[in-house]
Amino acid sequence: MTGERERSRYAPLHGSPGDGEPPQRLPFDLSGLRAIGTLAICDVDETPTTANVGPSISVNITQYVRLSDESLIRLDMDRGFTEVRNGAGEDVSWKRTADDLIAEILDLVQGDDRHNPGSHPWEDLAEAARRRGVDVDGATLRELPYRVLLTDELTVLFEF
Repeated sequence: MTGERERSRYAPLHGSPGDGEPPQRLPFDLSGLRAIGTLAICDVDETPTTANVGPSISVNITQYVRLSDESLIRLDMDRGFTEVRNGAGEDVSWKRTADDLIAEILDLVQGDDRHNPGSHPWEDLAEAARRRGVDVDGATLRELPYRVLLTDELTVLFEF
């Protein structure tokens, strides 16, 4: 510019003054998207307050379906775990291998079907995805990649 300060531009969030009508949200149109994978994002969670005074760590596991536009749809089928070190001194280590942690996470996201232990709940995941507008079935999800993603904070705590 020629020495003039550029003026800021903005659009009001709530329409014109006196409009009175709140802005309308449009639903997401997922009809043109397809599921390309499922994943679990694992992060440090708040440790539940208990009578235990020993060092502890909690991990939250949130499952998603990944769509063809790379967006993620949360499936609200969260899992998690808490580890406690009893009798630990001041220097507590949560060290373990990434493979061990991922194996535990994969075990935790399996179904709760006592008649079919060790099975993954593909139909439950598909049903949760369909409730969110994703047209997919359990057989399709079973064939897609399932990834486990660990946050940076988690990898630091487990000393990878």
